[in-house]
Amino acid sequence: MHHIYLATVGQRPQAVTVAFDNLRIKYPYQRIGLLHTDPLQSGIAEPLRALQSEIRRAYAELPLELREIRALDDSPLLDIEDENAAEAYFYGVLDALLYYKQQGYSVHLMVAGGRKAMSVYAVYAASLLLDEHDAVWTVLTPKDIMEHNLWHVPSADRARVQVTPMPFLPSRFAPTTLESLTRQDIIEHLKKRLNRKEMLLARLTDAQKRVANVLALHDDYSDTQIADLLALSERTVQRHLQDIYERMRDVFDFGDRIRDPRLALIKIMKGWE
Repeated sequence: MHHIYLATVGQRPQAVTVAFDNLRIKYPYQRIGLLHTDPLQSGIAEPLRALQSEIRRAYAELPLELREIRALDDSPLLDIEDENAAEAYFYGVLDALLYYKQQGYSVHLMVAGGRKAMSVYAVYAASLLLDEHDAVWTVLTPKDIMEHNLWHVPSADRARVQVTPMPFLPSRFAPTTLESLTRQDIIEHLKKRLNRKEMLLARLTDAQKRVANVLALHDDYSDTQIADLLALSERTVQRHLQDIYERMRDVFDFGDRIRDPRLALIKIMKGWE
């Protein structure tokens, strides 16, 4: 599997090369990618130019790819200052990760700079698409080393630089699934994940949905009363409910710890906390 080192660019571009020097000892990167906002007028314009120059000098054998993140209307994105800019940045990171995953790369995302909001959106995008073969990193550099603005830390001090993995929930997409997905597919999937009721209903049969809906409308009904309303046998209703509970255990995190599945189902269907 090929590896790509994909880094966000902020005001301190030296973090990108300092971290790369540490990581390349362990990982065989085939290329480097930089995620950045507008390269001409944004606050990272000059740092980006300097970083490009240093990467091409220090790692001449590795292809360098630049991926500009643009605004929702395709105009230059200067900074994250409002909801639309935040959404655009998230989509930009998402598009880049999806592209490289579809190319078969193991993606190592370095969150190396930019506003805190940028880091949050980058990790959020990673949790949707990256899996156990990928990684998200950040770099912790001692203040006295950072003050020198070094592109490369001397070997004697390299152990003082900590390149730390950032925890993220790996994607739950099955292998090969990403190959045919688009950004819109991911967004629709995300919307379902944000709604527990929709997540569950997507896994139920029509018959199971009818039972769940009746229970939500008449949460005090017994299985016998539900069966009478739906013209089913009590045993059939009980079987449907048991199957629904099994789906709940599979769909939701820590689903095997649901203590009262009937109450949990009612709350999910009614949208209660």
